Amino acid sequence: MNGRMKIGELSRRSGAPKSTIHYYLREGLLHPPTKTGRTMAYSDATHLARLAAIRRVRHDLRLPIAFIKKELDQYEEPVAAASDAENIGAEAESRELRKRQITAAAITVFSQKGYHRAKVSDITRKAGISIGTFYLHFKNKRDLFIEVVEEVFRHIVGDAARNIRGEQDLRKRLVTRGRTFFENYTRYAEILNQLRAEIASEEDWPQEKINRMYKALTSPVIKEANEAIAQGAVRSDIDPELLAFGLTGLIEILSFRVSLDSKYTIEDAFHFIEGLLIRGVLP
Repeated sequence: MNGRMKIGELSRRSGAPKSTIHYYLREGLLHPPTKTGRTMAYSDATHLARLAAIRRVRHDLRLPIAFIKKELDQYEEPVAAASDAENIGAEAESRELRKRQITAAAITVFSQKGYHRAKVSDITRKAGISIGTFYLHFKNKRDLFIEVVEEVFRHIVGDAARNIRGEQDLRKRLVTRGRTFFENYTRYAEILNQLRAEIASEEDWPQEKINRMYKALTSPVIKEANEAIAQGAVRSDIDPELLAFGLTGLIEILSFRVSLDSKYTIEDAFHFIEGLLIRGVLP
């Protein structure tokens, strides 16, 4: 079977000594390998995942073995070795569904409490899972926050791409992009603010995520601006990249303004942007 490992290979890939693996097996913390003979047994990817989860729980929470076993035993997904490709695929799908469930709960918790004040226990309580289940999917809170940022990124960029599919009119495409951004901005504003705050940290990933998001948001607008210039719909002396970033910035800051109170609507914001583009601000 593809992916099977003897204990030596499992030890090498997991970083856990053989003696530790044997100890986990005796204590019931690690499920038994698949026996193919009296003295031959093979582990698989589920054993690697379980060992990684045990390591994370022990490192982050420093809990006794008995408590770790209790936590990990609440993990609802099957950990028995898969017998064929279909089982492996079903297990992967189940893990992905659980991961999305945790991510959705984290978006709510991070939006309410902020990244630094939120605790893993807040997220597991919201998701209705055990702490052991959490650590089978994420290394720590930071790892989860990065996944949350990725999820927000997928919504902001992916929703816009889906919503403009088939639309040929440049103006309608820009308006649709703006509306989609506004809808996601009001939903994920606090997450985006926390991401920007993390830029002040010594880590590189927050800036990389911000750069990637704005590149993905502006790249299609740059392409459309170039097409509009070629068609004579936009002045030839306009810089497409600056136009794309300018429009994105306008939509973002006006979305923020609309979200403050009920004085303005998103329709007011787009009417303002349209007037600015067509008539400018000078009399």
